[in-house]
Amino acid sequence: MLYIVLFLIMGSFLIVEKILHERRVKRIPIRIHVNGTRGKSSVTRLLAAALRENGIRTFAKTTGTTPWLMYPDGREEILSRRGPSRIQEQIRFIKKAAQMNSQAVVVECMAIDPQLQLACETQMIRSTLGVITNVRPDHFEVMGKNLDGIAESLSRTIPHNGTLVTGDPPYFNFFESRAVKQNTKAFLARGLGQANGKNSRPHFIFHDNFLIVAEVCTHLGVNLSPTHGLLPDGLDGQTSPGVFRIKNGEQTLYFIDAFSANDIASTKIIQQMSLEHCPKPYVALFNNRADRPLRMVSFATFLAQESIYDYILLVGDLRRMAQKCIRRSSPKGPIMILRNQEPEEILSIIYQKIPFPEFTVIGIGNYKGIGEGLSRLLLERREK
Repeated sequence: MLYIVLFLIMGSFLIVEKILHERRVKRIPIRIHVNGTRGKSSVTRLLAAALRENGIRTFAKTTGTTPWLMYPDGREEILSRRGPSRIQEQIRFIKKAAQMNSQAVVVECMAIDPQLQLACETQMIRSTLGVITNVRPDHFEVMGKNLDGIAESLSRTIPHNGTLVTGDPPYFNFFESRAVKQNTKAFLARGLGQANGKNSRPHFIFHDNFLIVAEVCTHLGVNLSPTHGLLPDGLDGQTSPGVFRIKNGEQTLYFIDAFSANDIASTKIIQQMSLEHCPKPYVALFNNRADRPLRMVSFATFLAQESIYDYILLVGDLRRMAQKCIRRSSPKGPIMILRNQEPEEILSIIYQKIPFPEFTVIGIGNYKGIGEGLSRLLLERREK
């Protein structure tokens, strides 16, 4: 009998919470759910800033390596978590937004699993406008075995009876067909080429994000400042993929932070955009994660085939395995395994291993772990 009573109490509590959550959602007229492989945090921040500038009371949240809350007055704070992230966080976000009488929310999708993405959209956010930034190779372990599988997963957050904006020309037709089933109109961000993807895409890494934001603002009927999207530093609490100079006695290190570009396509864009402006030799600093073995193989294969790097330095997890993967395809060239130490010590070793007055290091692979520590250290030491 006691178990039955407890079950009824818990069931009643969940029903009441569901009803209260639905009421809170309806109190927020503009709900934007941002999904995609790359650029989610940047687009979320840019949209929140644009809405605030137009006098719309907006509460926003990014869910990158470091989750951030952005309040209607422009104030920001890191979202503290106890334990691993859970999608129930979105329910608390909506509750807080409703308590602040927010007119709009902009929230980055925090789920990877396709079913959890669907739950985030249909049970928690119920967006009026959905964004899918792009379809890039990543999270094959969960989201699908190829790009089509990833696109299928991302389509789970397309809103019902709403609007969809995407920045991926090759997959526009696919997303549009899924949107029609949801009674939603799909739009490709203007300037990104035709739906068949034959037109060239912009080379500036943040340009795609800016065009997506501009398209969303058009559909919301708000103005977008032309200065948005041209910030020199990161839009998600991290550094941007710009070039930083760090002096160390007689040596000058040029650093390109591409740790957060977790796929080869994005890394190549940053590489093409930045390296041509930097001095040789070029050094790839490859940081690995134990829970991303497929990503490790992908980047190792890329480095084995890429001829522009004079040195390859391996840090993080799976270093020996990464070295073997690279050597298997490319037996030539210096590949060095660095011990996992504090960022200061790793940086000191890098200066010793690369005995040149000037050289360029591009951080690739993964931001979490050693990548984060090195990014923050080098950002602090850059020449202003």
